Amino acid sequence: MIVMIMFISFASSLITEILDIVDLKLEQLSTYSPVEFFKTKIYISFVFSIIFSMPLWLISIYNFSKPGLTDNESDNIRFTFAGGLTLFILGCIVGLQFVAPWFLNFILSNNDLVVENLSVYETIKIIISTIIFTGLLISTPIITLLINRIVSNRNEIRKYIYTFILIIAVVATPKPSMILNLIFLLSFVFIAEITLFAARRVNES
Repeated sequence: MIVMIMFISFASSLITEILDIVDLKLEQLSTYSPVEFFKTKIYISFVFSIIFSMPLWLISIYNFSKPGLTDNESDNIRFTFAGGLTLFILGCIVGLQFVAPWFLNFILSNNDLVVENLSVYETIKIIISTIIFTGLLISTPIITLLINRIVSNRNEIRKYIYTFILIIAVVATPKPSMILNLIFLLSFVFIAEITLFAARRVNES
């Protein structure tokens, strides 16, 4: 809560900076209610506070569960937390700098009428969800390797991985759409299968 309040104080600057990165100006967007900009500030503060505090609650989870873990389980969790968080942050940066601008350009298709009717809140939601989605996509190999280490049965491995992928593809898809859900679902599956293939080759060698 304290971190969220801290982010609210400069949420307006964050919104402006994010829109500049994706080549949009606040003046181009519409606000459909008097409280929409404030709602946008609350939303962006909430998301950034979660990302900012993520290392702290991951460490807390690990410390809480450590007494009941074996050495192998402890190593797996440390590997997953450290590697997954690093790749997630890297993916968020890639999503902000490259994927979100491309995705918005794809949606807008150089249509000025669409730009003029974009909502500030909905636009920021699309950008943030794209950033988070990219972070999760790039960190998928770490989750896949963790499941591969823990579960011995190959069919069970795929069941857990595909359940995880399905949940992420539905929840984190930047804009609800059957086609987009399918594209993102296939992206997750492709990365997961490549990771499983590489892991099997390493184990066999």
